[in-house]
Amino acid sequence: MYYESVEDIIAKKIKWRKEDNLTRDIFDIAVAVSYDQSIFQNLIDSRYIPLKELQLLSQSLQKLNGEKYNLEISKIKPQSKEHRKIADNAKKIIQCSINSL
Repeated sequence: MYYESVEDIIAKKIKWRKEDNLTRDIFDIAVAVSYDQSIFQNLIDSRYIPLKELQLLSQSLQKLNGEKYNLEISKIKPQSKEHRKIADNAKKIIQCSINSL
């Protein structure tokens, strides 16, 4: 049986849906970044994702409909306080991580 790593999953979300601003993807990416501050650098170093794709993700987040995002997050219902905090700050978490590269 084949299992994908967190990096594989995040790379696919960025590569194929970076400009879609899907709430679940944004939350998943923010969680991954929160648990591994070097994930974006690792994706660049391993050539899974070029920096340009991360920059496009960051630009797309500028256009995020916050009201829609919050409504969809309330449906996802992050269980822990930590995950709720990540959900509330996902855009900033992702953009800060990209800007630090």
